Amino acid sequence: MSEYVTVETRATSNPDVMEIITNQMLTETGEEIYNSFEEGDQGSPIAQMLFNGVDGIAGLVITRHTLVIIRQPAVPWEAIVDEVRDALRDFFL
Repeated sequence: MSEYVTVETRATSNPDVMEIITNQMLTETGEEIYNSFEEGDQGSPIAQMLFNGVDGIAGLVITRHTLVIIRQPAVPWEAIVDEVRDALRDFFL
């Protein structure tokens, strides 16, 4: 495991979807797809942590080093990204 967590954001063509790329291994099982809070709340430890700790996440796709986050439209990206960054650091460090 790395001694630090990097987080890079990439906008998509959909204003309610953003990619967050990290240097940490997020899953070893392939792609995880969570279309609701209820699915995420029953998902992997990272999915549970994000859905329960970050306001505004409506859906989530987790791949090896990438989170694809679908936000609730009323929540600003800045708040979500800051909370995801902090949550990942707490989770991995």
